[in-house]
Amino acid sequence: MKINFRSILSIACLSALSLSTFSCSEDDTASATSSETSDYRPYHLVIGSSPTGESETYAQGATVEELNDPNKTFTFNGYGQEIPSTRTARLYTSNDGETVYNLNYGGGDIAKYDFIGGQTYNLQLTTDVQAVMGTAYPRWTKIDDNYAMIHNVTTEHIYEDPEDETSPYIKTVATVTLARVELSSMTVVENNSFEYPYNEAESNAGIYTFRIDAPVITDGKLYYGVAKSFYDALTGENGDMVYDHVETLVVDYPSLENETIISSTLAQGSTNGYRTPVAHKDEIGDTYQLVTSGDVSIMKISNGAYDEAYGKFDIQALLGHNAEANTGWFYVGNGIGYVPVLNTDEGDSESSNWDVVRVDIYNKTAVTMNIPLDLWLRQYQWASVIDGKLYMALASLGGEGKVYIFDPSSTSADGYTTGATLQTGTTDASYIGLF
Repeated sequence: MKINFRSILSIACLSALSLSTFSCSEDDTASATSSETSDYRPYHLVIGSSPTGESETYAQGATVEELNDPNKTFTFNGYGQEIPSTRTARLYTSNDGETVYNLNYGGGDIAKYDFIGGQTYNLQLTTDVQAVMGTAYPRWTKIDDNYAMIHNVTTEHIYEDPEDETSPYIKTVATVTLARVELSSMTVVENNSFEYPYNEAESNAGIYTFRIDAPVITDGKLYYGVAKSFYDALTGENGDMVYDHVETLVVDYPSLENETIISSTLAQGSTNGYRTPVAHKDEIGDTYQLVTSGDVSIMKISNGAYDEAYGKFDIQALLGHNAEANTGWFYVGNGIGYVPVLNTDEGDSESSNWDVVRVDIYNKTAVTMNIPLDLWLRQYQWASVIDGKLYMALASLGGEGKVYIFDPSSTSADGYTTGATLQTGTTDASYIGLF
């Protein structure tokens, strides 16, 4: 079901994608966001119109003072600018908050907006990347304030006789395509394609890589999370994938060459995530990677390999129930982060049975935060660190919520304060981030 906002779906809004300033409210004096000055960069509240892949996406700006104000209410009822995308927008912002970047997933283009204020954003540049990526459905990750990486995997089942799928199955070839985008000009400055480095035993068994995502850069190399699938040649269909290890694709940066893989059998599952950061570098330079299928756990990558001495940080074992963290997580600093976790004893990823769990990656502790909301966080994309605390926009699906401000110095389940009230404006909308 799609939102029927009275203003933001107007013809004017839908036709305003030009190099001009525009907003999509019947009343530009709407009070959802004031024009008061702030000592901080601007931030952006973003909502998805429904819990489906095809949901529309809307944004509005906010000051830090407003986010902290318990008397402030943000609403998307007749307010907010649509960030156009074929499916839910994939957003990032510049470090100063003045620019918003979007991948139109399903549309095959990337766009850059200047933030003017309130619900007003100015489209600056768009670039069609389908010719480079070979698909309208690539994924992307902002690497730093200058560059982003776009990535995609295509697969082909290879038979002894290419014209006869009843002939003996040989393997499934996965081809990786990478492109580096300069954000100032929104142009591709490097790209490369290569066959994913496959394991012969896995390949013969019909196991192949079908997705990579959420890279981090360390010591001149990109580390990509990996998801695999199982092809049953007897049925000609995909079957249930059973992992016996975790794996990461590594390429040189910025050349995007010299592809290798690292792996570990200490954990089992995918490492690619969904729309949320999955791996983070700490202050020392080590990388901590969430396992995003199977049991909730975190692995450490140090000096270009999985750290066997660190082992597996088994988060699920500390929670007391079966759980999965199939989106990603947010790192605050000094070993403390927060993980959206699904209680799989209570339902699948489409259910409102999500928690936010505080983790200490150094001491391997986990605490479920005491949030009195029925949370659905499958499409949650971003949280912001402000003054050493993590700010998350959390609301029940189609209901109200708050800006939650998590204090990493507190080990309590109540280690947070709340700020502004958040309204969704429709029965099936959800906040997907504070950018």
